[in-house]
Amino acid sequence: MACWQAALIALALTACDSPPPSAVELPGVAYVHPKRRSEADVARASEAFYAKETHGQDVVFRSVEHEQAGYYFYTKFAFEPPVDARVVLEVVRTEATAPERYVFSTKVRPQFPVGEYVIGLTGKDAGDAKWVPIAWRLSVVDAQGKVLASTHSFLWGSPTDLGQK
Repeated sequence: MACWQAALIALALTACDSPPPSAVELPGVAYVHPKRRSEADVARASEAFYAKETHGQDVVFRSVEHEQAGYYFYTKFAFEPPVDARVVLEVVRTEATAPERYVFSTKVRPQFPVGEYVIGLTGKDAGDAKWVPIAWRLSVVDAQGKVLASTHSFLWGSPTDLGQK
């Protein structure tokens, strides 16, 4: 009986231990909806008339500026980031590889109330048509590097990050 009690106490103490910063989510990201988009999906009807890309109320960032097809993260924040803040997207492409990091400025803002930050991995960064990231993390970081808000996919982090052996 004492063995079971000791095991339960050890389990409870382990569960109460806080995860490391790399695995912690900080409130402030209302949602992130990742989705693969083709060039036709991203194009707007107005482009047929004006031959100029418009984004409506959204702010669109792309890893390769003039490529439209790719893997996008549609994001809304629960707060207005400081003007000098940055949006940081980290993506794990394949197992046992370090995350790739993409950084974008928040100087341009989506229009209230429905505008979003749309972050696209495009061109060579988009992978093939069936590629999806193994894991990702999206953060808002101020000018000094302090993380203001963060969220991540279910598989973000390794067993070591999460305190498991």
